Amino acid sequence: MRGIWLTFLPLLVAATLALWGGERLARREVETRTSADRERLHDFADALRAELDRLDDMHHEHLARIAGKAPFAVPEVTAKACSDIAGTRECHVFQGKGKSYAVSGTRPPDDSVRLPEVEIAGGKRPLNARRSVILPAELLEAGNLGASGIIREPGGDHEIRWFRPSLEHLVAFTVDPAELRQRVDTHLREWLAGPFAPLRESGELVSLTGPGDVALVTLQADTDAGPAALVMPHRTRLGEWQVQAWDRRQVATTHDTATLILACGIAAALLLLGAFLFLQQRRALRLAEERVSFVNRVSHELGSPLTNILLNLDLSLRSLNDRPAETRRRLSLVNEEVQRLARLVSNVLTFSRGERKTLELRPAACIPDEAVEAVLAQFQPSLERRKVTVEWQRGATSGTRLDPDALAQITGNLISNVEKYASAGGWLGIETTMEDGRFQLRVRDRGPGIPPRQKERIFEAFERVHRGVSEGSSGTGLGLSIARDLARRMGGDLVLDSSENGAVFQLDLPAPPHLAVVADEPAA
Repeated sequence: MRGIWLTFLPLLVAATLALWGGERLARREVETRTSADRERLHDFADALRAELDRLDDMHHEHLARIAGKAPFAVPEVTAKACSDIAGTRECHVFQGKGKSYAVSGTRPPDDSVRLPEVEIAGGKRPLNARRSVILPAELLEAGNLGASGIIREPGGDHEIRWFRPSLEHLVAFTVDPAELRQRVDTHLREWLAGPFAPLRESGELVSLTGPGDVALVTLQADTDAGPAALVMPHRTRLGEWQVQAWDRRQVATTHDTATLILACGIAAALLLLGAFLFLQQRRALRLAEERVSFVNRVSHELGSPLTNILLNLDLSLRSLNDRPAETRRRLSLVNEEVQRLARLVSNVLTFSRGERKTLELRPAACIPDEAVEAVLAQFQPSLERRKVTVEWQRGATSGTRLDPDALAQITGNLISNVEKYASAGGWLGIETTMEDGRFQLRVRDRGPGIPPRQKERIFEAFERVHRGVSEGSSGTGLGLSIARDLARRMGGDLVLDSSENGAVFQLDLPAPPHLAVVADEPAA
């Protein structure tokens, strides 16, 4: 590793110096106008619109709720409800053109302020026609049921908000917009502390004005900013607000493009050369380490079953005459170790052929469930000894055409993983299906599972999740890599599905229907 850094560091330093020198030569200082941050301003404007709409809807819903109850409630209750809403001076309930009554709400700050009379056209004649609001008679029509609206006082400071809660009633509120907007402005000044903070921290030149050009907040240090570069108004039933933003003029640093491109090109060339040398040396070292590790692991994996075979054969010979049952048990263990050795040799040979690009598949007519059953039968004694319960949902009993040896090797590697690393879960689930010309095999367990960050790495050669103490076997790290390679060579794929408990591997292969499956005796 020290040699790698001795190769890469000088080129890295040279690239840094070339980039630094080129930047210094290409630097130019010019006065520029920096545009306001449109994204941040739009975010603030969106938040402001949402809050104004919320206040508007809340005020409107309060009035609508009172309007729905006022025709059926005693006047004192309606008056109390109106007095709780800012700016609501009176509530008028019309039961027809000639039947109406009014209740008082909040008191105006000045007792000399006179409220306009509110009547319906064709009904009671107002005392002061100039200081009155005449509601159109059409509002009592059935088509306006559930409708609402606003009518301004002619030449006055009040507005009439009417609601049609039922066929028999029309409810109108006399509202003082000035007091209502004052209450809204007070709320907005407190609310702006959060949403306005990013604009304040970024130094944006921006202001927010409300109805009557009342400035709620202003950040405009540059008095010569001129007309606003961005104006975003928003109108509600409560009034109109607008956000204005100005571009900020400042001295900016630019660079000569040709000089900077030349410097970046030289630096990039040096970095690419250093990265190429670094990766080549790292790859060579990694391959050497993997080969040494692979040889050591294969030697260990080969030595372990051979030792167990010799030991159990020796013990079988000693108990052959005296303890036949013990002999049979020992010989079954020998058979398991031989099958384990055969799988290991098969994986090594398959990996070697894949590396030399000489691996060939031999599709043939077969029944997938029969291939899976044959593999499971090999593992059955070992799984029973480890007290692993096997549940198999068979669903691939029809004939198809694929490589049965490759399918058997994939299945064996998946079951072998459960045997090695997940036998403590005590359960193995197998599910096979054949639908729409696709064969699927799902292998589940209730073991420790696989961390999400290693979901793809486990399919790399020599990669193992359990590098420490595991279920009794370290493995070569080739099983899943070979299984996925075979699956993809067969036109399918092998993936690790998400699972809250244990691991779930799913194999998906194309499986065209095959009407007749004929197997000769050696193949069977």
